[in-house]
Amino acid sequence: MIRLTTSLLVTAATFVATAGLAAENVGLIEIRDTIGPATATYIARAIETATNDHDVCLIIQLDTPGGLVSSMKDIVQKFYASPVPVVVYVSPSGAMAASAGTFITMAADVAAMAPNTTIGAAHPIELSPGGSVQAQDDVMKKKEENALASYIESVAERHGRNVEWARSAVLESASVTASNALQLNIIDIIARDVPDLLNQVDGRVIDGHALKTAGATVVPIAMAPYEKLFQMLWQPPVMLLLFVV
Repeated sequence: MIRLTTSLLVTAATFVATAGLAAENVGLIEIRDTIGPATATYIARAIETATNDHDVCLIIQLDTPGGLVSSMKDIVQKFYASPVPVVVYVSPSGAMAASAGTFITMAADVAAMAPNTTIGAAHPIELSPGGSVQAQDDVMKKKEENALASYIESVAERHGRNVEWARSAVLESASVTASNALQLNIIDIIARDVPDLLNQVDGRVIDGHALKTAGATVVPIAMAPYEKLFQMLWQPPVMLLLFVV
């Protein structure tokens, strides 16, 4: 009986130890296009999926020239309401987080960039259906600029990032490299790749909880077919073609 009890105790201890060593999962999506309604839908679904799967966090690999203000705001609001921490990672090298991408990066719980990437140039412009720059009334233009400048200030303030630079990105089209962004407190991390990012994020405290990402299993969350179609259809050249047809 003593031997049986000892055996059971050893088995239970082994099970607990193995459970404690079980790898954590991290969700991953890639945004390599302009920001639009399909992007917002994709990110919202990814947040829901990562939450339901109890992922440690959701990583968004970002490379965008910008996009719609309305879609950008939807994404920022989804970040704020997300039960799972969101990490925006501007990558690979040569990528950018311009215009709407600047807001999205600075709204993340953790903002990261790969070496030789850029962020900024968030001055608003109006586009015609064909994608060309459209003339704006001076008063309306100033109102929109000031509104977006105030908005990005609030985004920067939420995570203790550089408010003055954020405002200059909107009003003066300021843009910086990853190394300067880190020095100016625009981002939190410069990471060579996703494994390096996971190692640097490990132990960071978000909403009172320390993230355990070192050695985590990365689980890609693919864009759904309907999201791909939606993303293609809303592009200005396609919209113009459909309008003509």
